[in-house]
Amino acid sequence: MFRRLKKYLRRFSLFKSQTVITESKPRIGINTEIHDCDISPLTSVGKNCYLYKTSLGAFTYLSQNVNIMNSAIGKFCSIGQGVCISTGMHPSSTFVSTHPAFFSLHKQSGATFAKESHFREMGHTTIGNDVWIGTNAIIMDDLTIGDGAIIGAGAIVTKDVLPYSIVVGNPAKHLRFRFEKDEIDFLLAFKWWTKDLAWIEENYIQFHDIKSFMKNNSGNH
Repeated sequence: MFRRLKKYLRRFSLFKSQTVITESKPRIGINTEIHDCDISPLTSVGKNCYLYKTSLGAFTYLSQNVNIMNSAIGKFCSIGQGVCISTGMHPSSTFVSTHPAFFSLHKQSGATFAKESHFREMGHTTIGNDVWIGTNAIIMDDLTIGDGAIIGAGAIVTKDVLPYSIVVGNPAKHLRFRFEKDEIDFLLAFKWWTKDLAWIEENYIQFHDIKSFMKNNSGNH
């Protein structure tokens, strides 16, 4: 009986390593469109998402109804449902109309008057590593979100976000930093997300406390 129980438990990795990497391709939800993207095998994209010219680092996951264009997203990012990142721009001054029929060749409405492109429609946004983006947040084009940042649910981000900063609101404003300055400096220098999986697995318990993490790794960077 014990042998049967042991065999059963092993199926769920309780008698061996918890980190069992078997994915050879990302998990993609139903009704999701992905065009010209570079996506790590160790990622998950929920249903009803749209990705265009975007890269996703290992262990990053997207919930459902996420829309991302022209972005580079690092490792270990958590992206909530309804998030929109770098989804395009319209002219808001000088041009008489904001409608793309007057400046774009893409025929968004099925037709265009433009004979050439007259406006830079798409920017490029960079999301660091270990970034948490809350439900229905919007991140505009041409921004950089630093490592370890948190974007509050419903926030509209119009400016760069510093590493380990928490921003909330519309427009998003800095609320506080996640850690003390010396702790942030340590994490940015240590770059734990660049460590191999064996190291992360062996030391995962240290991730539960920043002071313990610093104490145990102060000589390793």
